[in-house]
Amino acid sequence: MAAGKLQGYAEDRIWYELAFTIGLTNGLNAVADALRLPPEFTPARDRTPLIPLVDPDAASPEVKTVFDEAAAFFAMERPPTVLRALAHDPGYLADYWVALTGIFADGTLDRLTKAVMAFATSVTAKSEYGTDFHLREMRRLGASELAVIEALEVIQLFSGFTKIADTLRLTPDFPVPRDS
Repeated sequence: MAAGKLQGYAEDRIWYELAFTIGLTNGLNAVADALRLPPEFTPARDRTPLIPLVDPDAASPEVKTVFDEAAAFFAMERPPTVLRALAHDPGYLADYWVALTGIFADGTLDRLTKAVMAFATSVTAKSEYGTDFHLREMRRLGASELAVIEALEVIQLFSGFTKIADTLRLTPDFPVPRDS
């Protein structure tokens, strides 16, 4: 958050929304990729889920409610596969769904901005599931192909600089203010 404040963005809410978007995306990707869930929208090679997925047609009423809301929220014919994996614990699924919609709904940051950040998080983490899912969300929410390419260019630029800095073991050359 300090770096944003140095650039003149004093509103903390922006940084908290951004941090939660990135954190929730990372968690979603970690579960999806660890369980070898296939990407939602592109063919996957050798991605057989490691646990059975809850069938939307056989789901309990409370799980079906979340599934229906998720399909509508993401404009999909079925709920995202990652939610079908989490649905084995209906209470957890319900709580996670509240968090997911709370973070990805329009707030201080709009949904498209959050989808771009989720895409960047997914690409950086090399998440096949997340990259596929959030790229589709970016496009669905209005990002042009030029915007997708620009996002990839920024991701590549910062990933490259970060790797160079890590390799050279560089430290910031400016003082980082600490909140008291």
